[in-house]
Amino acid sequence: MPLDLEAAAINVLEMTAYFQGKWTVDDYLDQFRDLIYDSGYTDLKTVVVKFCHDRWISTALVGITYRRPSDMDLEAWFRLAVRMDQNRAADEAFHISH
Repeated sequence: MPLDLEAAAINVLEMTAYFQGKWTVDDYLDQFRDLIYDSGYTDLKTVVVKFCHDRWISTALVGITYRRPSDMDLEAWFRLAVRMDQNRAADEAFHISH
């Protein structure tokens, strides 16, 4: 365990290499929540920007212009990411079966 958990979490969140990768959305959200808590970040807009910085998330969210979650509602962004992942999985299953 790092001596300075806050500094370690901030370093991870500030890295450009920190992305969802092969993690499930649920695992990524759990890890992201832990990092935010450990970092001490409290400004919601900053946290949303960090969340949307993920390559998969930013690509998936780029076209949202209608009913875009508020930058002050982190849980709405999390719910949107889960819905988008569910839609992606359903689409993938549909195409595999046909």
